[in-house]
Amino acid sequence: MKKIYFLILAFVISFANAQTEGVLVLNEGGAGSNSAEISFINNQSVVTNNYYKSKNNNAVLGDTAQDIKIFGDKIFVVLNISNQIKVINKSDFSLITTISSNLDNPRYIAFSGNKFYVTNWGGNGSTTNYVSVYNISTYAHEANIPVGNGPEKIFAKNNKLYVLLKGGFGLNQFMDIINTTTNTVESQVNVGNSPNSIFEKDNLLYIMSSGDPYSATSFGRLTVYNTTTQTVASSTTFPVGVKPSYMDTDGTNIYYMNEASIYKTSIASPSITTTPIAITPITVNSYGTAYGFNVVNNKIYAADPQGYIAPGKIYTYDLQGSLLNTFTVTSLPNQIIAYSNASLSTVENAKASKLSLYPNPASNKFFVEGLYSGNVKVYDLNGRIAINTQYSENGIDVSALSKGIYIVKITDKNNSFSEKLIIK
Repeated sequence: MKKIYFLILAFVISFANAQTEGVLVLNEGGAGSNSAEISFINNQSVVTNNYYKSKNNNAVLGDTAQDIKIFGDKIFVVLNISNQIKVINKSDFSLITTISSNLDNPRYIAFSGNKFYVTNWGGNGSTTNYVSVYNISTYAHEANIPVGNGPEKIFAKNNKLYVLLKGGFGLNQFMDIINTTTNTVESQVNVGNSPNSIFEKDNLLYIMSSGDPYSATSFGRLTVYNTTTQTVASSTTFPVGVKPSYMDTDGTNIYYMNEASIYKTSIASPSITTTPIAITPITVNSYGTAYGFNVVNNKIYAADPQGYIAPGKIYTYDLQGSLLNTFTVTSLPNQIIAYSNASLSTVENAKASKLSLYPNPASNKFFVEGLYSGNVKVYDLNGRIAINTQYSENGIDVSALSKGIYIVKITDKNNSFSEKLIIK
C-alpha cells in the first residue's frame, strides 16, 4: 500500500510540474541595484515573485532586465547594465549559461535561423550602435552589424531584420532593414519619431511610434510596411496630443496605450479611435505612464511602475477592457510573455503514434487523424499560445495565423502528442 501511495504521489507531482503554465513578468529592477527579477503568474492567478532566484539557489539575475524571449526550450533574458544575456532552461528554470561578449548597453533580442541578434546602444555616440550576432547552438559571437542611433525593438522575418531606431541618448525616427546574408543595412525607412512597437501579420509589419516627447507638434504614428514589396503600405498620424507608448495584438485587433488608457482597433482596417476600452489606475506624470504592455493568451496586461519606488503592479483585462485581476510583482515590471514548462519537442509520444496532423502544411484548417476529442494548443516559436481549444470533427481553424512554423500539442486521457505544423 505504501508503495502504491508513493507512486501516486510521484505521478501527481510529475503531472503538476508538466502542467506549469501562465505568464512570466520581467521586472527591470532599479538601475545599478542588481535587482532584476522574474515573476511567474500561473493560470490559477497565483503569483510567485523572485522566480529566478528561487530556482537558482538564491542567485541574482542581474542589473536592469531589458528583454525576455522564449526560443525553443530556452529563455533568453537581456540585461542592460550588466551587459549580459542569461540563457535559462525553460523546463526547470535553471541557468544554462551567461553570455557577456560583445555586449554594450544591450536592449532587445530576436531569432532567425541558427542565429540570434541583439541590439546595442553602445556608448554615447552614433558610431557605437550595432546589432551583435550569435550562434544559437554554441552562443559564440560571430559579428557586429553597425546600425543607426538608438536601436531598440528588433523583428526577424525571412532573411531580414527590422530594427527600430528610437534614438538611445537622443531622438530617432527610422527603421533599419538588415540583410542577414550580408550582415549589412540595406535600407532605412522613416516610421516617425521614437518607434516603440512592432508586430507582423500576413507579410505586413505594423510599427507604432510615440512622437517627440518634448515637442507639442510631434505626434504618434502607425506605419504599415509591406515586407513583400519592401514599401510603406500606409502611414497614419495620431491626433494632436496623442503619443501612444505601447502596442500589441491578439492576431485580429491592435491594442495600444496612450497615457493611462487602452485603445483597440481592427488590424484589417486600423483607425484612430478617441474612446478607450479601459482606463488603468496608472498615474500619469512627468516620468511617463505604463512601464510595459502586452496581449497574451487573449488577455491584456498593463504594467504599473508605482512611482518607481514601490513594488510594481500588473493589471489584467479581457479583450473588451474589463478588469480581471491586479497582481503585485517586484520593481519596474516591463514585459509579460506566455510561459509553459512543457517541452515543445516535435517528437511524438510513443503512446500517440497513431495520431498525425493533416494537411501539413495547412492554410485554413488542420485535422488530427486518430483523435476524436481532446485539448489542442498551438504554440508559436516564442512559446506563446496562439490557439487553445477543444478538438472536434470540424478540425482546427488556423486561417487567422501568420505564415510560419508552429508546434501543436494535443492532450487527451490517452495521449500526449506534439508535432510541428507549417502554416502556408
